[in-house]
Amino acid sequence: MKYEEYIQNVLRRFYRNFNVIEHYGVGDMIFPYAAIYTERNERYFASKKIVLDAVENNEICLFTYISCLRNDHFNEFASHLEASVSSLVNPTWEHMSTIITCIIIADEISDASLIQKIEKYHYGKSFLFNLNGWAKIRFILVDLSHETIYCSKEGDKVKKVYGFINAESF
Repeated sequence: MKYEEYIQNVLRRFYRNFNVIEHYGVGDMIFPYAAIYTERNERYFASKKIVLDAVENNEICLFTYISCLRNDHFNEFASHLEASVSSLVNPTWEHMSTIITCIIIADEISDASLIQKIEKYHYGKSFLFNLNGWAKIRFILVDLSHETIYCSKEGDKVKKVYGFINAESF
């Protein structure tokens, strides 16, 4: 499967609930596509003007394409996203969680040890002892040549969203 076909099929799944943005910048890194979802729940007393509390959950999916993925590419993405968590997350008393998913789409993978590195990856950060919520980073690696999906431990929960399907099934 080609990159253009795959990315359009996957983005079709996001348009209903996510805000899909082209050329999304995170620091000095530009991602071809990003899909952002924000959910806010409030509890009221007597009327909607008297808010007792509110909870906000966010998900940011960052899509990128590399023809041949190497260890240094993954290390660069991981370190850049870890350093950028504070700019991507707005930890307020209403913030509960932000999950940042980096979807790396590659034509080929240069090293088999890279797959193990991605599968073992874990990053989480709490804000003010979890009173202002937490953030997690997960990675999804899409191998176009073998039509295989690899993911970090947190990515297992959403692996099927990024699976290979054809456009006729929509």
